[in-house]
Amino acid sequence: MAACTLLHLLRRSRPVINSRTSLSSQFFHLASFSSSCKRHAFTLPDQSFPLPKKVPFKVSAHGRTWVDPYHWMRDTNNPAFVHHLHEENSYAEAFMADTIDVQSRMASEMKNRLPTNISSPPERWGPWLYYQNIPDGKEFPVLCRRLEPDKAGWAASVLDYVRGQTGKEEILLDWNEIAEHHGYVHVGTCRVSPNHRYLAYTIDINGSEWFKLQIKDLRTGCILPNLQAEGVVSLAWAQDSCTLFYTVADKNQRPFRVLCADVEAPNNSDGMNVFTESDSGFCVDITATKDGKFITVNSNSRTSSEEGITFSFLIRFQEAFCYFCEVETIFLKLCRFT
Repeated sequence: MAACTLLHLLRRSRPVINSRTSLSSQFFHLASFSSSCKRHAFTLPDQSFPLPKKVPFKVSAHGRTWVDPYHWMRDTNNPAFVHHLHEENSYAEAFMADTIDVQSRMASEMKNRLPTNISSPPERWGPWLYYQNIPDGKEFPVLCRRLEPDKAGWAASVLDYVRGQTGKEEILLDWNEIAEHHGYVHVGTCRVSPNHRYLAYTIDINGSEWFKLQIKDLRTGCILPNLQAEGVVSLAWAQDSCTLFYTVADKNQRPFRVLCADVEAPNNSDGMNVFTESDSGFCVDITATKDGKFITVNSNSRTSSEEGITFSFLIRFQEAFCYFCEVETIFLKLCRFT
């Protein structure tokens, strides 16, 4: 009974909505919004939108022929193409000139919502914790590590090296320093040697996607001058921490060859050829297993793959037994090479 009485009172106290008043109120708000937009309406720039020129060029493929008037824009070094890009950028800046303040405020607001220090979760490898972080105000990450042994035996094994620096952060590679020096940086891959002394990484400093191999001695902080290969794609360390396996690309940037080199050798500009993939339909990749006992050479295409395995403690790759497993859509073939 009390519930029915309360419901009756709520129904009686509900205000009656006048449809005419509601519609007029909505129209008033829409009119106000429209007038506000008119007051802040942007004006088109005085300059006209730059249209690229049309140069007739016939293209034939698959038994058909058509005209591509913009084929000339494939040549990015053409002065006419560069001039057209400058005209488009100039028009875009003029078109968005009245939003500069809004852009600045939005960028500032988004920046304030981001964390000041972005760091990846640390990954333990032996007595070390490896991680990356982006310092406050910087654009690129920094590769770091710190010593935190989980057993007393680990601390004893590296005591001569760290000398009481347990828990202290050590910067291995700073992308920002490289970018400030060269104006551009792209680090392809990084691999630390099993004894945690050397850092092998590939770097591109001009945007060509053609990576150069560099070896850094983490004890001295110096780059080893004896091995700096070009066009390197993937890396893998042997367990001796001196032998480095790496793949190089051809002129079409296809990884096709596996080389190995002793990073501590005085004269070692060219590595020893381990494997070459002559089929242009295959790309070669090299990795080390998680336990570090084996190194795999992977040759992959769209329809098949081959896997070569060797013991990582064997320095000379030719002396190891390699097992290649070729997986195709129809059959499975197991081959053995020496």
